[in-house]
Amino acid sequence: MDNAENSITTVMFPLMRDAFGLSAAALGTIVAVAKVAGAATSVPWAMLGRRYSRRTVLAICSGFWGVWIIAAGMSTNFTLFLVFYGIGAAGFAGSGAIALEILGDVYDDHHRGRATGILYAGVAIIAGASAPVFGLLAHLDNGWRYGYLGSGAVCLVIGVLILVFLDDPRPLTASSAPHRGELEAKARKARNGLRELLRIRSFRYLLVQRLFSGQNVVMSFGIVFLVEERGFSTSTASVAALPFSLGYVVGTLLGGRLLDRLHLVLPRSGRVIMLQASQLAFAAIAFVTLQVTTEGITPYVVLFAMLGLLQGQVPVVNRPLVMAVVPPHLRSLAFAVSVYLVESLAYGGYALLTGYLGDQIGLQPALLLITVALTTANGLASAALYHPYARDSTEQARREVTTNKG
Repeated sequence: MDNAENSITTVMFPLMRDAFGLSAAALGTIVAVAKVAGAATSVPWAMLGRRYSRRTVLAICSGFWGVWIIAAGMSTNFTLFLVFYGIGAAGFAGSGAIALEILGDVYDDHHRGRATGILYAGVAIIAGASAPVFGLLAHLDNGWRYGYLGSGAVCLVIGVLILVFLDDPRPLTASSAPHRGELEAKARKARNGLRELLRIRSFRYLLVQRLFSGQNVVMSFGIVFLVEERGFSTSTASVAALPFSLGYVVGTLLGGRLLDRLHLVLPRSGRVIMLQASQLAFAAIAFVTLQVTTEGITPYVVLFAMLGLLQGQVPVVNRPLVMAVVPPHLRSLAFAVSVYLVESLAYGGYALLTGYLGDQIGLQPALLLITVALTTANGLASAALYHPYARDSTEQARREVTTNKG
């Protein structure tokens, strides 16, 4: 649902801009507030998932937390909207790390690429299917409000479905549940866990790699770019969100299978090769997309589908990279730090910068700097991962084999 909220904001922002009298920089502010709020709460949610039932925590943060999105849809001014939307994002940030930890528990190393691809394909299907619906709301007065109200209501249903249907492969038993007197020990254990994570060289490199990734802003500013820079209506521009999501689905599914096969052939370098290739190809297609000028939406539909295809390979590669070098008991914390702390802060910062530069020099040159130049530099610099990843992944695989035999 976190990605569905992003889809609503992306498609509905031109309407919100008119309703509240906003500039393009306001979209960057919305994204930044959401990502900073999520970054601040991702690790605490992960800790709650260790202390209490992961199923219950997941139902709360990704389901019942939707009441705040309903409140955002009822906001009477932009400031109030930011407050409620930020609170909502603070809850949704907990879902990813817990879900990825469960996925890592269920699948072995040779199948995690495919499994991650299926997971994020499902996410993309939700975002892709909802975007055109949100675009149709542009024809209604206060249509953006209905989008948030409906999405929040769906969240509540999802919370119930998680409680009823999710089977946690590592349920919390009464004996494993910590008591109040153990809080200090748990806090010390969390600090020790962070130290242990940061001692893994590959993980430190992956944090830097995600910190300098500017790809994500395309998902936030793509529709606004088509409206402001290419003159399409909101309902027409929102059509491009569907092929992006469908491309994302294909990218996650095929990318996951390709990654697993490449990993079997080149276990010490295959994932890093695919990481570099997807980043550089994304930068190239983004450059073409930002240069095309046409009266019809069809060329953008094709280009956005290609961008989605390449963007879909990011989680498929990054998440198994983390799983391969991080011990199982630290994976939830690792994802909370890498994806929902570092990556969220970077995403929010680049969104804020893109919105500011969009007001100052135009959205097209702003996106060229953030999505093309920065992604190209990041893709080239990712070559630094080859040696440490080969060493750390081999060492972690040896440890897991030893543990399983024990």
